[in-house]
Amino acid sequence: MFRSKIDQLIWQRHRRMLFGIAMLTILGVVMTSLIGLHSVVDDGGTHHLVSASLINQWRPYNGNYFTAYSMWLPFAAWLAGLEMMHLDLSDHFNQFLFSSGFSRKRIYWSKLKVAFGVLLLLNVVATAIEYLIYWIGTPHGYTWTIAWPGVLTSWLVGAIMSVGLFAITWFAATIVGQTGPLIVTIGGFTFSLAGFSGICSSILTGETFHLSNDQAMWVGLIAWLIAAIALFIWGAALYQRLSLEHNGEYLLFPHLRVPVYIVFVIYMTLMFSWSADGLSMVIAFVLSALFGYAWLWRPRLGEMWHQWRERKQG
Repeated sequence: MFRSKIDQLIWQRHRRMLFGIAMLTILGVVMTSLIGLHSVVDDGGTHHLVSASLINQWRPYNGNYFTAYSMWLPFAAWLAGLEMMHLDLSDHFNQFLFSSGFSRKRIYWSKLKVAFGVLLLLNVVATAIEYLIYWIGTPHGYTWTIAWPGVLTSWLVGAIMSVGLFAITWFAATIVGQTGPLIVTIGGFTFSLAGFSGICSSILTGETFHLSNDQAMWVGLIAWLIAAIALFIWGAALYQRLSLEHNGEYLLFPHLRVPVYIVFVIYMTLMFSWSADGLSMVIAFVLSALFGYAWLWRPRLGEMWHQWRERKQG
């Protein structure tokens, strides 16, 4: 699958971690499927694991017992994006790649090629295992009937979510150089997306746009995919200018400090004061501005430790 030399180098470097992510994902899919089947209550009637009214609709299958695209797969993409980019930075593998004679552009896109190749194979294997478990383990009295509209919609929605989550962790690991702060930053941002998506949904379905829930979902997914593509392209441009001398700093690109600060303050203010009164918005703005300044401009323990280590080694 990976024939070029640079692809093989990247694959050999990351195969153990990617294999670990794959095993964790498959284990999660198996456990979730078994728990879902165990939760089915047989009351003597004939029931569907997927509601009969939704089988032929262009909507994702997200029922109480069966999900056509396991949520473990987006989680695997989230982990893979974080691991593929940050690990090469933390153990200086980037320095080896930069000195290997390959252009940074080729290295960057080869990393994406290897990551997406593994994730695509994982999606096929994990989904096949999940469907096999449901096919074999469906209890008596229930039927497991699905149709292409719901299956294709489920896969498309799940794949777009996976690409977006991968892009977020991939880009964050490109610009953040400290392991602890990176995990805290990207973890907090990922969890906050649930609230942010609720705000966007309320705007799209409100009095301004009057979209239905299905229409709002598709608009959100398209915006999500466009944002992911933008992050990949932006990440490629930044990777060309990656300076190894900033290893150990929170931001590997100091000129991004002001844009990151502005986006952080606006985002946090909206998150904590949406649909609130003016006073709450002002308080949220002040607290976000102070915390963002302390996080981005004040010395942090990670940088102090890195500087101490450099002095000791010197």
